[in-house]
Amino acid sequence: MKHNLLLLSLLLSLCLFNQAQAYNCPIDATKPAIRYLGVGALDIHYQGTRLLTDPFYSPQSLWEIASFTPYTPNHSQIKTVLGSANQSVNAVLIGHGHYDHAADAPAIKEYLTDHAQIISSKSTQFLLASKMQSNRLKGLNKEEFGQWLTIANGWVRIMATPSEHAPQALGINLFPHNHDHALEDSPKYVWHWTQGTNINWLVDFLAAPNSEAVVERIFIQTSASAFPVGIPDIQDGIDINKVFLAAASFDHVDDYPTGLIKQLDPKKIIFIHWENFFKPWFNQPDALSLIDFDKLMSNSTLANRAKDALIGQPGFCY
Repeated sequence: MKHNLLLLSLLLSLCLFNQAQAYNCPIDATKPAIRYLGVGALDIHYQGTRLLTDPFYSPQSLWEIASFTPYTPNHSQIKTVLGSANQSVNAVLIGHGHYDHAADAPAIKEYLTDHAQIISSKSTQFLLASKMQSNRLKGLNKEEFGQWLTIANGWVRIMATPSEHAPQALGINLFPHNHDHALEDSPKYVWHWTQGTNINWLVDFLAAPNSEAVVERIFIQTSASAFPVGIPDIQDGIDINKVFLAAASFDHVDDYPTGLIKQLDPKKIIFIHWENFFKPWFNQPDALSLIDFDKLMSNSTLANRAKDALIGQPGFCY
């Protein structure tokens, strides 16, 4: 364990050194600026538009969870992470319904533009229904998986692929329930935020609104899955510039992320969702104790691509 934590410290120090100039995320509007906020959350700016993924910014301690404390968004922390509410967010993508991916969605309503939508599985849509206007929520139907959907004033297109969630411990997948109708009451405790369908996202940043020309392509997977589950069926020859992959429970499923890296062949691999999210993580993150970082960052796990991989640091741009 001591060696494992030392390796993580060295990896994070390297990330800090290489990306110190990027902390304030200077934005060239013609290229996407992707800021990692911790756990599964990304804050993406492109051509005057803004996208968020997996809105979770409010840590709940294990004591709060064990003592049946209702989940409460931390509005001060949300402002620290996202800045002041200014109706700048054009779309929110949610990978699944667990609280550490979706629970702060109702708390960021004032960040959304008038026509912004929160795009998720149907089950996650139903979890959010009591707290948000129905026109804000887009739960994807089965026939919409594998199809391009244009968002952000036409500057971005996304393709959703159904995936799965690795067991958290002892082969157990916690809170997997899939809702088939809107809930009358908002989820109260963290275990009420159930998983539903998991979604991976292929995201294209376009050269012009609604065009076919792609400036950059990224892939986002915020929960580990056995290969080849969750891999998009795409054969258009466009390179994937970056993949953002969940580190948590990576070794609880087969051939992850190895098979994915071999098939998608990204230029850069950024691991996310590695932080201990039971305590504040944005400024001084600690790692989840069960992650074997030696194994995660090895050439065998990374399909001989260790030189192209790094551990995402909350607050930094990639």
